[in-house]
Amino acid sequence: MDVNECYRLVLLATAKNVQDGYVSPDDFNLAMNNGQRMYLDYLLGEYQKYQPQRPIAVVEFGQNERIRDSLAPLIYGANLFPNTTTGIAPFPSDYEYPDNMWGLYGFYNIRFVQQDRLDSYIHSSIDPVAENPVYLIQHEGFHFFPENFGSARLSYVRKPPSIVWGYVPDSNGIPVYNPATSQDPIWSETDILQVIARALQWLGVNLQFNLVVQYASQIKNEGQ
Repeated sequence: MDVNECYRLVLLATAKNVQDGYVSPDDFNLAMNNGQRMYLDYLLGEYQKYQPQRPIAVVEFGQNERIRDSLAPLIYGANLFPNTTTGIAPFPSDYEYPDNMWGLYGFYNIRFVQQDRLDSYIHSSIDPVAENPVYLIQHEGFHFFPENFGSARLSYVRKPPSIVWGYVPDSNGIPVYNPATSQDPIWSETDILQVIARALQWLGVNLQFNLVVQYASQIKNEGQ
């Protein structure tokens, strides 16, 4: 579903459910980008959904193949070259969440450790970090141990690119869709409907998901 279809769907939903409902292009862009941030948070695992004595969300990245499939358009890779004095490698500019880390020129995994467990890893005689590196996540980036560690390969979830319905005003000042300045969503057909449902909530239109699907089918049929 391209961004123009998304906008038409949002306009249809607001027209049917809000008296004199209209969503300007700027409000649509803002709502859609808030909606996709909300959906990304949901897929990664919302903190508020953690269960007592069990810090796992109801839905969480890595939980199953379906969730990973939804996030697949956002899973990227990057080579990291930590500072050999500090052991720190900055996050990629679009970094959102780690997926996996391994040696750039090897097949071993580089493990994430919590700060309170770091000392036991550094001083372990059974599993020394010199042979099996580990890393922390800090505000500067990834902190590797040993700190003279050379390089790593990171798989990560990136921030979703902005969704933009671009337009030019016609002679009456009415916005007309402009594909050249627009940016389509990267989500699959099913997932973008989840994003739209959250965008509509942000706009004050609370609909059941199956109704959003019904409106989407109507938009598709009108476009044929």
